[in-house]
Amino acid sequence: MSASPEAVYFAQITDAHVGPQGLNPVEAAANLRWALEEIAALSVPIEAIIATADLVSAGNRRELEAWAAIAAGSRVPIHALPANHDRWGEQDDAAWLDLIGPMRSRVDLGPLTVLLWDEMVRVEDNSWPARLAGEQREWLVQELIAWRDRPTIIAHHAPILAVGDDYHDKWSGSNAAEATALFAQHGVLAAITGHWHRTGEWEVGGVRVVNTGALAGWQWNGIPPHYCFPTRPGYRLFCYADGELRTVWREGSFWQMPPPAIQATLEWVGPAHTGGPRPQVRAPLVCGTVRLTAKAFALQGAVESVEFSLRRGDWRAMQQVFSGLWSEWEAEMSADDVRPGGPYPVAVRARLGDRVAYDAVPVTATERDSAPSWSAPALPGPDQLWELFYEPG
Repeated sequence: MSASPEAVYFAQITDAHVGPQGLNPVEAAANLRWALEEIAALSVPIEAIIATADLVSAGNRRELEAWAAIAAGSRVPIHALPANHDRWGEQDDAAWLDLIGPMRSRVDLGPLTVLLWDEMVRVEDNSWPARLAGEQREWLVQELIAWRDRPTIIAHHAPILAVGDDYHDKWSGSNAAEATALFAQHGVLAAITGHWHRTGEWEVGGVRVVNTGALAGWQWNGIPPHYCFPTRPGYRLFCYADGELRTVWREGSFWQMPPPAIQATLEWVGPAHTGGPRPQVRAPLVCGTVRLTAKAFALQGAVESVEFSLRRGDWRAMQQVFSGLWSEWEAEMSADDVRPGGPYPVAVRARLGDRVAYDAVPVTATERDSAPSWSAPALPGPDQLWELFYEPG
């Protein structure tokens, strides 16, 4: 399937954490400049860049000025919303309003509407919970009603993830269920978010959630002395065409090295998303036949083929199912093909001329009889670090 000529493309950046008080001030600024330059130079016009908060780190005017100075050079319009890191360094929101723009806004991209919504609430203990409340709630309800006849995406900062009878992180103890019910009632295509510095996708309350990794290139882990570890920075691309929203995570490189000109990502093992940004993965658990989904991206030209491998020297062709600014590829794999137990590496490679890109994730296989409570042939496992140190195949 190829994207129709009427396809709309836009980009998302999040958690750039620009500013002298950030984790990596020099790299963060360089990552932002790289993303803005690359997005503007892509072979297909990008309508807008949606920045889902944490533009800066300490939330003071000086940092917001640093962001604004870099963003002013963007050749693609940037629309941003604020969160805790953008606001807690000032007593009010005057610096944001002066330097960045409104707290919440609507962006129309052809037939598509994106609502930029600031769901985090300023409270006295500086915990910044996420809520459907107050003027934020009133604005969102009005906008959803006003644009109910248009396909709509909600862009906000903290993703909603159900955990038992509650919700994770900023939405814990909140009215998240009411928020997702509102999204579902109005047929929202997706909620696009950041905050966790990770990539992922899931459904909550019947609503698709797409979470994007940090442009700053760090993942918080809370372990001293550094409290985080480096992951690859990046941004996300979206394509809306024929009523369908597709997306790919575009990954950069560590330490200002040139970003890869060709990229391969094994994104789905059945219904289990493999996470990221690399070298972080969510190692899937497999107990049946699953569909592997890989995504391939090239700065120039189109990826010609994608293959997957379960053992050295045995590369199997994947079928292309989408062609646009990036391509998507699928193939079937059975748990019987994987060595019992695990983890066991499953690799993909993309080719464009003499250039090759690889990705791999560890998969653990089990028999269906040993997992009677599973409702799917694959489940996401725990986060872990995983990297190829040799060329597979």
